[in-house]
Parts: sequence; C-alpha cells; structure tokens
Amino acid sequence: MEIKSETESWRIASPAPLSSPLSDKDVFGGLIVGNILGPDAVGCKLLLNYDLGDAASALAASGRTAAAVADADGNVVGLLTENDVMRAYFEGALPNNRLGDWFDSGMARASDLLVQKLIVKPTMLLSEVAERMVANAIAGSCACHHVVVQDHEGRLMGVLSPLDMIQALCRPDLWAASLGSQSSETDYFTPMPPTTTSMAVKDIMKARDDVFTCPPCSTMKDVVKVLLMTQQNSALVVDAHGIYGIVTPRDAVRAFADGIASSVSVTEWLGKMQPTTGPRLIDADARLVDAAAVMTTANLNHLVVVVPGSLEAVGTLSSLDLALCAKARTPLLRSVPQWAGPTVGELVTQHWHLMAVCNKGASLREAATLLVTSSRTSLALALSGEKAPLRLLTENDIMRAYVYGWEPDHTAESWLLAKLIPRSSVPQHVLLPPSVRLTEAAWLMLKAPKPGVDACHHLVVKGVKGMEGGWLGIFSALDVARGLASITSELEAARTGADQTRVCAVMKTLEVVPTCKPSDTIQHALSTLISSRQNAAIVANADGTYSLVTPRCALQALAEGLPSDISVK
Repeated sequence: MEIKSETESWRIASPAPLSSPLSDKDVFGGLIVGNILGPDAVGCKLLLNYDLGDAASALAASGRTAAAVADADGNVVGLLTENDVMRAYFEGALPNNRLGDWFDSGMARASDLLVQKLIVKPTMLLSEVAERMVANAIAGSCACHHVVVQDHEGRLMGVLSPLDMIQALCRPDLWAASLGSQSSETDYFTPMPPTTTSMAVKDIMKARDDVFTCPPCSTMKDVVKVLLMTQQNSALVVDAHGIYGIVTPRDAVRAFADGIASSVSVTEWLGKMQPTTGPRLIDADARLVDAAAVMTTANLNHLVVVVPGSLEAVGTLSSLDLALCAKARTPLLRSVPQWAGPTVGELVTQHWHLMAVCNKGASLREAATLLVTSSRTSLALALSGEKAPLRLLTENDIMRAYVYGWEPDHTAESWLLAKLIPRSSVPQHVLLPPSVRLTEAAWLMLKAPKPGVDACHHLVVKGVKGMEGGWLGIFSALDVARGLASITSELEAARTGADQTRVCAVMKTLEVVPTCKPSDTIQHALSTLISSRQNAAIVANADGTYSLVTPRCALQALAEGLPSDISVK
C-alpha cells in the first residue's frame, strides 16, 4: 500500500519565525519551538484506516520517531510512536491489522486523551519543552518523549522529538537569529552556550552499570521485552568478548515493517542492519556538541559511549539526555516495574454473575446446592433481621458442617453463629477495598492475620454506600486465576511475572499433599483435609490412576443427601 499525502485533509499551520529573550541558564539559548519547525515538522501523516504494517513502513522511511494520526475529518486523534510499533511487534500483531484497531486496544502510548497532555504552543521555550518531555517520560501514565505543536487556533504545526531539539543545537543559522550575532565559520559550535560546549559526554551519560544489557544469543523478542519492561529506549548487546551493538525502538520498527520474525537472533539482526558499530560510538571524553553533531548527521537517538581509543563500552547517551544537560537531571532509569494486575473491583464488576447471595433462612443443603450450581466456592449469606448484614459462607464451612454431622436441613445461619466456630461478623483481615490489585489480593489470601488463625482464600470486596450489605462482591482464589486468564497482552503478563512462572515452581509436591485410599469414607477423607489444612487430597486408585477429594465433594454429597460413611470410591 502506498502512503499518499493527506495534507489537504489535515489542519496544518505553517511555522512562523519566533524568538524569546535569551537566558544564560538555557542550553538552547532562548530558542523557542517556532524557531525549529521546518517544512517536514509534521513528518509522515497517518490515518486510522491504514494498516499497521504500512504505518510502520511510513514511520521507518520518514526517519521520524513519531507521527500524528488523524481521523477521516483530519482531526488528530493520537500519535503512533516507535514504541507503539515495538509493542505491536512484541505482542505478535499482524501487519494487516488496522491502525484504528491498535488505538482501540488501549495499548497505544499516546491516544486521544494523552495527546491533549502533549500539546505545546510555538512560543514555548525549548528548555521548557525539554522539561515537559522528561516529566512525560517519568510519568507512567504519560510515557511519551514527544510533543504536539499546535497554533493558537488548534491547527497542527508539527511533532517534535528530543532529536529535533538536539538538531537545533547544531544549526548556527538558528543561533545567529536568536542571539543577534553571526556565527563563525571556523567553529561550527561557537554560538552555543558555554555549558554545552564545555561539558563532556561522560558527565551526563548513563553509566554501563545503569544500562540494561542482553547476551548475543537473545532473540529480537527477548531484547524488545527488556525495552518494554524497563521503559527504556536502548539496550546493549554484550558478552565477555565485547559489545555487539545497541538495540532501540527504531530497530523494532524496521523489523516489523520488513516482516522479520521476532524469533530472529539479535546478532543476526545487528549484522544485517548495523554491520559496523562505528557510527554509533562516541568517546566518553567527547564534547556534548560533538555528540549532538553525530546524532544529527546520522539521525540517531542513541549512542554507545566508549573508552577513548577503544571499543570498551562504558555507557550510553540519548538525545533526551542531551536535551536535559543544562538542567538538574532527573534519573530516568527505573527498576523493572512489576505490574500488580487489574484491581479486584474491576474483576468483580466484570463478573457480576459470580456473586452468589443466599436467601435468609436458607438451609445447609440449599447453600451447598447454590455453590454447586453457581460454580462458586463462597457466597454471601443474608442473616435474619431487617438490617442484618451479610456474612461470608465458604465451601469449607459446608465441608466442616458435613463432617461434624450437621443435618442438611439446619440453616446455614445457625452454622455460622454456632459456638463451634463463632463468626458473628466478617473478620477485618478478609475485607478489602476495590482498588486493591490482583497480586496484592493473592498475597493477602496466603498471609495469616496472626498466629493460630488460618489464611482465608476468600476476600470480601467492600462496595459503596447503598449497595446491599455494603459489599461489591466476593473475591476467591479462583478469581485470581480468572484475573490472570483475562490478561491478553503479552507485555502485561510479563509485567506480572506470569510468563516466567511455571507450574512446577508453585505446585504442591506429592510429599506434602495428604492421601487417601479408595476404601476410606468421605468423612475420613474430608477430615484429613480439615486436619491438614489443605483443600485437596490424592486418592491412589488400584489401576494406577489418581483422583482428588476436595471440599466440593462435601457440597455435592450434602446437596444430594449422601451419607458421610460411604467410601470415596
């Protein structure tokens, strides 16, 4: 598909020469956004109905790191950044997927709402824009290193990246206009402020110990995962023998546009796209202006910093680092963020049918039947009285009542209020607000509130005033599994650590699981569960197969009126 110009349908304004008073603390010497907007400031222009692969190809061909995306009426609805394409590459998106579908998926970094936070005016100082970029980069909900320039009538004037700003440092014509003086032809960088010309690369680079690395045996997907997980835009490919190269989001854009499988070795990719690392290298002692010139000439956002006269990598330098060199730098490097998953409130409200409520005066048999038919492991029990609160009844309660010989026709309320296991109110340690994240809820289920008190595998999600009993729902261990199953994005799964966790790492081994014989009675088998504080026991059958006894067996037995002295078999 050929990407044609859509200029006639876009609301694009022409840049005007502007300037602002010079500040001696401003590395950009008082330059403002309007000074650096050129005819190609808008870059490639994309529409929502483009294929994702075509959009990636257009972005790669333009040499830009982001492009504005418009709807059919020409209104800007978002930005497609290199990081978006990198995420699509990691997630296994198909090149023929619509760009609009990508934005609808919620994975886009700069959708319509976020773009409003990225808008700047042509009169803003470049130093202020740099600070805005850093603030956006640090904010997890606004991780975009670009700004959208609009005039005072809301017309699009361009999309600026940190590299655009660094290129401004290498244009004496702009400095001459801003400073009111003519630059010297003998020193390309004379017009620059002393701060920029005197500082060295090593003064602001990310040190080698702060840069994420990958071994040469990694696949492209492995490296892209590192970039996405760490929210960094470069990773070094190194081993004990030296550096093989640096991978950035631009590599992912090219790979996706060219249809390169993410399983390809990163060294194979580097050998194809970066046959020599020379253009990406900069000496640690080099001036920042020299680094800016290299980035501008080669159109690179990242350089590998090496010991002068060698190929020993000691760090990396990005265009964003350069944009901040005159201000107090805020560390952008963060530890790998562990996403805690969706909130329990989100999961409960998505599955209203999973909230089982038992009527007042319900018998144990009726409660057991409701749990069986609803496929729940717990329910809310309405107690007697006009304003009586709800109480939590679990399948373990039913199991204990069955083992202890309670008649099926006894009310479930009488069981909860019995002196045997007094529970006149819901324990505080099982109450939680809907804002609690999935992984935190799972941890609470495993944590006993105090010695001698068992952890509870069911949690009550508190609702809002006016809801029945003040409950939003009941969250169980099974809902944790449902929550993990609802994570459809590979990146979200990676952030929770679920993609690296194997069954063998969390399972109970046979040595700690209680066992029963087929000839044992149901009461004996369930008593074993109670005494061992487990929710499953293995039954070794004569034919070499295995069966399980769980609290659910008590539910079915009580619901069907089966005696407790029949055999497990």
